[in-house]
Formats: sequence, C-alpha cells, structure tokens
Amino acid sequence: MNVTLNTYTPQARYNTQYSASNNNRKYNNAPAFTGGAEQVAESVAKKSKFFKSVIKKCNDGYDKIGEFFANKVIPPLFDNKTTDRITNAVKESDNLFSHFLAIGSLITSGMYIYKTLSMDESKMDKDRKKTLAVNQFLTFVLSTAGAYMLDSSLSDWWSKMTVRYAANQCNDENLTLVDEYNKELAKAKVENEKIKADNEALKAAAKKEGRKIVKEELTEYNKVKADKFLESRIGKYLGTKDEADLLMKKINGMGKLKTMLVFALVYRYIVPVAVTKPANILCEKYLAHKKEKQAVNAKA
Repeated sequence: MNVTLNTYTPQARYNTQYSASNNNRKYNNAPAFTGGAEQVAESVAKKSKFFKSVIKKCNDGYDKIGEFFANKVIPPLFDNKTTDRITNAVKESDNLFSHFLAIGSLITSGMYIYKTLSMDESKMDKDRKKTLAVNQFLTFVLSTAGAYMLDSSLSDWWSKMTVRYAANQCNDENLTLVDEYNKELAKAKVENEKIKADNEALKAAAKKEGRKIVKEELTEYNKVKADKFLESRIGKYLGTKDEADLLMKKINGMGKLKTMLVFALVYRYIVPVAVTKPANILCEKYLAHKKEKQAVNAKA
C-alpha cells in the first residue's frame, strides 16, 4: 500500500488567503500624508502662540496685583506706629511662635462666629445662632488658655529632652551635656530666688514711696535656654562646623515643634471634645427654659 502525506488543510489555505488579504489591505489602504505635516505644524504653532499669550497675560496680571499690594496695602498696614509698638513689645518674647498660632486661631474662630451670626434664619433660628456663636467663642478662649498653659508647663521637660537628644547626636556616651545642663539649671534656680527677693524688696520700697515701679528697675531672671547652652558646647563633640550648624538647626526647630504639637492637640482635640457636648447640653437647657418662660408670659 502506498501512503501519501498530504500537507494541505483547509486551515492552511485559510491562513494563506488571510495573510495575502491583509498584505493587500495594508498597502492599498495606507493613509496618505500629503500636505498633512504642514497642517499639523501650522496648528501647533497657532496653539503655542495662544498659550504664550495667555501665560503672558497671567504674568502681567500677577505683577500688577503684586505691585498693588506692595504699594497700597502693605505700607499702611505695617508701616505705622501701632504696628511698631506691637512688634517692639513681642520681638524679644519667648512665646512669639505661640502668639502667631493664637492669632491664626483667632482669625479662624472669628470667621466661624461671623458666619454663624450672619446665617439665614431659615436654616437656624436667632437663639440657636447666638448660643452657637457663644459656644465657638468659649471654645477659642479655653483652647488658647489651655494651649499656653500646657506649652509653658512642658517647657522645662522638653528642654531636658532636647539636650538629651543633642547628646545622643553628638555620641556623648556619658551624657556629659545632660549633667552640665542640669547643673546650670540648679545654679540658675538659686540665683533666681535671690533675684526674686531683691525685686520684691524694690516693689515694696516703691509702693511705700507711693509710686509705680518701672520694669527697668527690676532684675531679669536668669533663663537657661537649651539652644544657647548647646550652641556653645556641641562644637567640641562634632568634627566640622557644618555638622554643628546642621544639628543646631534641628535643635532650634524642636521648641517650635513642641509648641505646634501642643496647640494642635489642644485646639483640635482636647478642648473641642471636652467642651462641645457640655456646651450643647447647656444650650438645649437654656433654649428650653427660654421657651417655657415665653409660654408663661404668653398665657399671662
């Protein structure tokens, strides 16, 4: 018997026809770009000119706004005797960063109170608007007082932690910096007790003379600041001045970090959680009492 191997299959024939058809389609239907490149280039050029014009106008407008604020707004606002007195009073303050945080919160709370009081009475009646505004005001007052108190009470502890952090960064294995800082604190405490006694004596003498003592007559307390203490000592522990400068930048930021965390915690969590619910209860009781009183007066 003769066996013939037939390699022809319908599928093979289909594949051959499909391939030929695709090739013909590829060459016959190829898109023509005659003149297209010039049109695309012209369109891009027009769009580019348009965007350049828009950007130029925006920059010109920004410059005009900047000049207006620089010439008309900033000088009257900051170049005056009132601003000079305020800046001179707080420029040497240890709590300058705290003051700015409190001012920012004052502005925010003021805007909330204004928005509440100016709300349409169809959304909230007059009595509720007043009680909510009082709630917002008391929240701001308690938050500010609490933030300042907590920030001040943590200052000594935070300063000690800052010195310990610096000692670790300086590879001060024996914590010599910490010991020296504690000795400085103890020395300052003794000096401040004597300063306090002297100042009290001066105040008593001025009162006896019937006059008010001025600030310049009093001796300032000896404040041991962690940043000043470390600035004069960390150089001997580090190899280069650049390393010392970098560490001092971190140390100078730690005090502000503490203040920022305290204010954020008090303003955004502690006081709102502690005050909001009691304030709402008091508000509801007040409104209920007022409605009862109005009903009694109406019957009478």
